[in-house]
Amino acid sequence: MKVWHVIAAPIFLLASGSACANPFNFDQGNGRIVFNGYYTASPKQFNDKGNVVNGADYSQYNAYAVTEYGLTDRLNILVTPSFRSVEVEGSGNNSTGLGYTDLGARYEVAKGDHWVFDVQGLVRIPGTGRDVGVAQIGNKDTQYDMRALAGYTFGKSFVALEGSYRLRSGRPPNEVHADVTLGTRPTDKLLLLASVYNTFSDGKGSARPIDNGDGTSFSYDYKYRYHDAFLSAVYSLNSRVAVQVGGTGTIGGRNALRQRGGLIGLWYTF
Repeated sequence: MKVWHVIAAPIFLLASGSACANPFNFDQGNGRIVFNGYYTASPKQFNDKGNVVNGADYSQYNAYAVTEYGLTDRLNILVTPSFRSVEVEGSGNNSTGLGYTDLGARYEVAKGDHWVFDVQGLVRIPGTGRDVGVAQIGNKDTQYDMRALAGYTFGKSFVALEGSYRLRSGRPPNEVHADVTLGTRPTDKLLLLASVYNTFSDGKGSARPIDNGDGTSFSYDYKYRYHDAFLSAVYSLNSRVAVQVGGTGTIGGRNALRQRGGLIGLWYTF
């Protein structure tokens, strides 16, 4: 299992509205804090047919402090507070403040020489929210994420597969998530990561109109999906500290934003 920590120590990537995950647990008494931030702009959107169209110009700044700690060799606790700022050009209805705070745990169910299978549960507590009729923005609902994770290592590379069902309180629909991450180490200090996060609404939400705060209204009476890709490089400065830089983009969707942006990160392992 220690070889997995060497290969996969910085596995986390950011996905807007996604609960972070990682099938490779830390041993008892060990852990990591990851400070990540990213910016995305969305001058275009995907319509109900999945075509790219012009829309309101959204931009987001997000910051996360992802903490994982090995309570035992098989049970890790997870805490992730976040901060976000959302701007919509010309709306006068911007918001800045706390984003979701994730609290939960991941349990190692089984493992072999090159594979691991975990289950994970999180409660996502909303911070400063806004009601907006696009999938990746609204964050005023409490969420409960139940996730299964599998990881496999080969040589100096790994693949991580995750599937989850997310219950959302209030009017938004529940969600199904299917995520994949590939990682490889071309050198001992450099880790290259590629991830795709896929989100699908489970039917439609409530059709009751909601005041948008600017004289307009919307409802969650639509189905949506979006597929966010992340590419990044993580460079280890020493055995405890690493830095990350990368980019992200929404590669497909329906009733969702087409986001483009970049990310940076600082990793501390203890």
